[in-house]
Amino acid sequence: NPALGFVLDGFADYVDPDDGDNGYDMDLRLLEFNASSFVDPDAWAYVVISSESLEGLEIEEAAIQYIGFEGASTLKAGRFFVDFGKQMLNHLEQLRTLERPLVLREYLGEELSGTGIQYDNWFPIGDSTPVRFSIGAYSSLLGEGHHGEEEEDEEPEGVIPDRRDVDELSFAARLTGMTDVGDAGQFQLGASARIVPEFSFEDEGSGLEASGLSNTVYGLDATYGWQDDTGNRQLALGVEWLTIDGDLSAELDTSGATPTLDVVDDSANGFYGFVDYRWSPQSSAGLQYSWAEMVEDADSDESELDLYYTRNLTEFRRLRLGLTWSDSDLDDEALRVYLQFTAFFGSHSHGLNW
Repeated sequence: NPALGFVLDGFADYVDPDDGDNGYDMDLRLLEFNASSFVDPDAWAYVVISSESLEGLEIEEAAIQYIGFEGASTLKAGRFFVDFGKQMLNHLEQLRTLERPLVLREYLGEELSGTGIQYDNWFPIGDSTPVRFSIGAYSSLLGEGHHGEEEEDEEPEGVIPDRRDVDELSFAARLTGMTDVGDAGQFQLGASARIVPEFSFEDEGSGLEASGLSNTVYGLDATYGWQDDTGNRQLALGVEWLTIDGDLSAELDTSGATPTLDVVDDSANGFYGFVDYRWSPQSSAGLQYSWAEMVEDADSDESELDLYYTRNLTEFRRLRLGLTWSDSDLDDEALRVYLQFTAFFGSHSHGLNW
């Protein structure tokens, strides 16, 4: 029998930008259904179906994972969140803040899922250091819902060709290891890459296209975790640095006699860091800071500071009060205060890797 679960996630917020409209809003942003089960002794399958803001249904993940190899190897096929860093694998309701960190949204998108195949393996080094690596090939890894997309609906859109050679598929890889630090601590270090070797920018209004483009995102992450003997008090510290290199964005230039599509070929850098402290099973608080050079113009940057308090009302219901302050060379400053509510019903499991 499959394990079934539902998630409801919504928030009420107040936004006060330097320019533009301020005010209150409420959004039931996520309804999620998930199911998972062993389909035979050597294969585990799961599916995640969601509706964002009650606007239709989308299959976020639907994959089968074969675990029948000798040793600690697995092979996953289907549609699933890509193994990159520490937070891109998480669904919205699993984040410690309302949104994914700014730099991840800017360089990888609101979500990074792909249809493809992934192999991963882990092995020990000594008695206390497991190491894991993964490599995958996908039909597309351009990402979905990039940062600022709601203000830039008319911007040229990245498009992957329908048919490609093998070397023109999208690829992702990760190498990570962890080790014990003292009696109650654990340190993890990881490196990730996402490669899109062939895509185009298309402008729907003008019909212009810039093809033969590529870009790559590299990431380095470090995380430290600690908990006391009872497991009630926990501390987590982490940082992740990202670099995106290649064809980053495109803009329609209408200044000349004939419109052209200008592509930004550059590199940009960014990072996020966080500290999260839980002093009881019910209460935790944290701070997260993210900074990134913009893909539209690497000479412009944006920063985002999150402060939050999380209260677990029960094992299945959670309230989070947060404040987000952002400062951008392109959009000036903005303040957001939000109250988030998340409820879990039944089983809640996704295909996650450390």
